[in-house]
Amino acid sequence: MRFLTLLLLCFCLLSAAVFAADAGSRTAGQSLEKNSEYKGMVAEQPEPILERQRPQGETGKAFAAERKKQHGSSAYTDWKRHLPFWPRKGMLLLELSIFISIGIFLGQILEISGTMRLLSVLTLPLTAIGKIRREAGPAFLMAFQSGAVANSMLVSQRDQGSLDNRELYTSVYVVSALSLFAHLPTFVVPIGVAFGWEATIALFTVRFCAIAIQIVITLVLSRLLIGHISSVTPSLCQREVAPVREIRQRQGGFWITVWKRSEKTLRRLLTYLIPTFILMAGLEYFGFFKWLAQALPALFTFRFLPAESLVIIPAQALSLYNGAIAAANFIDAGQITTHQAVIVILFGSMVTAPVRTLRHAMPTYVAILGARPGMLMAVSAQIIRMFFLFLCTLGLMWLWR
Repeated sequence: MRFLTLLLLCFCLLSAAVFAADAGSRTAGQSLEKNSEYKGMVAEQPEPILERQRPQGETGKAFAAERKKQHGSSAYTDWKRHLPFWPRKGMLLLELSIFISIGIFLGQILEISGTMRLLSVLTLPLTAIGKIRREAGPAFLMAFQSGAVANSMLVSQRDQGSLDNRELYTSVYVVSALSLFAHLPTFVVPIGVAFGWEATIALFTVRFCAIAIQIVITLVLSRLLIGHISSVTPSLCQREVAPVREIRQRQGGFWITVWKRSEKTLRRLLTYLIPTFILMAGLEYFGFFKWLAQALPALFTFRFLPAESLVIIPAQALSLYNGAIAAANFIDAGQITTHQAVIVILFGSMVTAPVRTLRHAMPTYVAILGARPGMLMAVSAQIIRMFFLFLCTLGLMWLWR
């Protein structure tokens, strides 16, 4: 806990310093722009657009209509969206706590009832490739529904001795990739309907191949490299809890056993979740993520992308759909082709990944895995994801050259 507090404090100070430096540079830039000589020396640069985009042509309107069809919100979602900032964040924290708790209890229920051995048959190909015990299988299935619940199930199994640390961390990487399959329809279908069948096939193929390759390589490397290291130096991958127990005795009735096995894990996870979530909410409240969404794309300028990417990628930092509408507007204006729009959107999803990691994934990873491993896993999972998506996007560019 001391490490977490120190690290979060350093992060806040660094963020404040960078934020202040950026504000200072903007103030200085504004004073210089008053000088006519300076204006003549500086070439005009397109300003990044962070406002919500509105469809202006046929392609954009088709995309917006398909998005509305795919994302019909419930009355509860609408009510929550209209809450003030801090009450809304309080509801999100409550929901996340419930999801994590469900994952912990569900993992123990499946194990104690014996259902886990039956469900694990469905994921035998994955666990066999990575040489992971079958107890990780149900979490792989749950990943298609909720990554937070799946990771909570894995940590619960680790704490009870069913998985060691190598199996836990490898499974978390796999869950991180598998959970992307659940988002493929929301990513591909609206854009594909608006941009055409060729864009649909291209987007789906690139994303699917990137996820599948990532899962297979992660499992193979874990089995060959990390497994070899742990066999030579067991202390590097040893668990921090009791050794694996093949036979577990019930500690009372069924539900009493579930509670006793879940209590310690649940208490530890909530202890990490609450301060981390509050910190991220505070950064969002004071505009840090909005500033980061504007500043980050400027650090990554790809010369091989059209100039319109300087508008599309910053717009995509707010949301994928915002960037897609910006791309659709450029398509309708005849400034870029559909192929160029697809490539820009794929690169934009890589550039804006750090914002999503800090804003959404970090609290969950830290709560479930702890401060140091949680931060490391959250960052590394995004880097690995971006790497394989980058390779597959290059393959698409080569095919479309």
